[in-house]
Amino acid sequence: MKTQEFINWLVPAAKDVCCQYRLPASVCIAQGALESNWGEAVIGKYNLFGRKWNGIGRFIEVSIQEFQDDGYQIAVAKFKDYDSLAEAVTDWCLLIREDIRYYACRKAKGDYEKFVAAFSAHTSPDRTYHDKLLATIHANQLRQYDCLLH
Repeated sequence: MKTQEFINWLVPAAKDVCCQYRLPASVCIAQGALESNWGEAVIGKYNLFGRKWNGIGRFIEVSIQEFQDDGYQIAVAKFKDYDSLAEAVTDWCLLIREDIRYYACRKAKGDYEKFVAAFSAHTSPDRTYHDKLLATIHANQLRQYDCLLH
């Protein structure tokens, strides 16, 4: 998918669902873009965040490379299998609203910079993830899809 095609595909669900949960759609869209390589590596039809299966709902099995003591190994992992983009985005929002690791995101209360910093800290071990998220958001003007978060 091209960049604008990906954005056009995800924006309706991200904007609608994120606004309901009072979370920034821009961060949702940017993370989806980074994690799925702009839609090129979506798991199933709609798992663009790489969410692993938690024992609830449907799953899809995917071969992945995992680093173990003796190097990278091929393994089969179970990932969530969603029926729609709205379901995937809802799960993203629920993770932030319910998981204790994202408490600082909830505490940010509309402070966009604090939200992105807190989100990045618990989403990826990549120390540059915060910068990548912000660069993706700014380069694609994704803040226009955020609702007022007060």
